[in-house]
Amino acid sequence: MDQPFRFVHASDFHLERPVRGLAEVPDHLREAFIDAPYRAAERVFDTAVKERVDFVVLCGDLFDPFTAGPRALVFLDEQFRKLADKGIQTYWAGGRSDDVERWGDHWPLGDHVRRFASHRVERLVHQRDSQPLVQVLGTSAPERRKIRSSDFHTDSSELFAVAVAYGAADADALARQAVNYWALGGEHDRRLLATAPVTAHYCGSPQGRRPQEAGPHGCTLVQVDETRRVRTSFIPIDAVRFQQERVTLSETTTPEQLHQILEERVVELLGDPFGPELLIHWTVSGSVALAGELRRGKLAADLTARLRAEHGQKRPAAWTLAIEPDTSFSMRPELYDEETVLGEFLRSVRRYVEHPEEALNLEAYLPERYLAGTLGAVAALDDPAVRKRVLQEVTRLGLELLSPQEHGS
Repeated sequence: MDQPFRFVHASDFHLERPVRGLAEVPDHLREAFIDAPYRAAERVFDTAVKERVDFVVLCGDLFDPFTAGPRALVFLDEQFRKLADKGIQTYWAGGRSDDVERWGDHWPLGDHVRRFASHRVERLVHQRDSQPLVQVLGTSAPERRKIRSSDFHTDSSELFAVAVAYGAADADALARQAVNYWALGGEHDRRLLATAPVTAHYCGSPQGRRPQEAGPHGCTLVQVDETRRVRTSFIPIDAVRFQQERVTLSETTTPEQLHQILEERVVELLGDPFGPELLIHWTVSGSVALAGELRRGKLAADLTARLRAEHGQKRPAAWTLAIEPDTSFSMRPELYDEETVLGEFLRSVRRYVEHPEEALNLEAYLPERYLAGTLGAVAALDDPAVRKRVLQEVTRLGLELLSPQEHGS
């Protein structure tokens, strides 16, 4: 039977990149945005100490030394020494940003940090109490290329094998090697490529930096028992979090009720007083009338201002970025059957949706002098995807303008 052990798997700190992607940055959160990568990265090392792990594996893109400056070097040196003081070893595979060959020996790390060389796989044996515990195979990669899994050769000792690598991975190729756990870096979102008998995992960045990287970010705690069963636990440690929230309303929901719904959800999200600062994008669906009001702008602006005043100045803050109606919607079938102006309109639009070969003849509404120009080409709607989007927007606009009171409020 093997000895059980545990380690932290982390990557993609990108200390040189603050939170970005906002049209406006609230003054009281500027410092939090700048410091977020450092605060999240520090929590990686704090997690390792708290969980009393045997070692830490870092899988590339921790920072670019030429853009991050001396602060990043000092910060990481302090964190590595914090682990060393607890007897925790660090194994580091560099990536595109932290290419070790660009540094040479300008940063002596000491024996408590083993930084893998580029262009070859190194094999190290991690020991506990002078006894071999696990073999660690790693290589740095100055570019994000496909990982050559065939280069990772384990020895004949039958020790549990952990591979530390940066780049694109093929799950089938990884599974063919005698490696038990692939610690992968180079992707900002966590992703599990394979599970038993071989586990391959991208842990993602501990800090999301733009709206497209929404949701919790963190590191992975890996626990291996005496039967070599691997259990991974996600540890959220981000300091600032982009949050995508969707609320579904009924047609009778009022603007004030919508505010109450958003307010209650914010309170739920802020349940952890030590949680991250939240940057929330709200999507509202289910009410044609409120969708129209939100699209016209005043209601969205009023609700945004109220939520920011109520929760945006707290710590942790919940800062509303935008409140928008759902761009996709489901039509109630009975509306098509109504003998009303709306029903007739919807049936007409549906005919063009169901018969894409039927011309819309929008050119007939343009003055002749525009037919040969850009407007004429646009009005032709020859692109099926563009035609579909236009008809969806026409349907939505018709609902807003032609719905009687009982359908909208």
